[in-house]
Amino acid sequence: MCEPPSCYGHEQRKARKEHKCCECDGVIAKGETYHFHHGVWDGQAASHKVCADCEALKKYCDADVEFDEERTPFGGLVEVVEGKSAHVRGLIGRYVEIKTKRGAPVAQWLVEKVNKEKSNG
Repeated sequence: MCEPPSCYGHEQRKARKEHKCCECDGVIAKGETYHFHHGVWDGQAASHKVCADCEALKKYCDADVEFDEERTPFGGLVEVVEGKSAHVRGLIGRYVEIKTKRGAPVAQWLVEKVNKEKSNG
């Protein structure tokens, strides 16, 4: 659980150059719209760039969350997806699709989880 920021802002921006998504480690291409989150957490200023695909997946994962402290932390989408996959089929597969689409390396354990999910059902 993470503490909510003491100040926070969120903007949708159009990339003027390539960026890296903090969730999937994939490319946010020049000209693409992405989400820019910025704020102060534990007295430290930080910003996070999130691709539109990961932002949508985060929103889906957090849809049933009531409190800000329980929302997916920045950089923590893979852990949340893995934890929810026992109850919601296809989340890990969606995350792997995003990583692949954006040119990010996919860890072998993720591939194995996707294959196991496919074989179970």
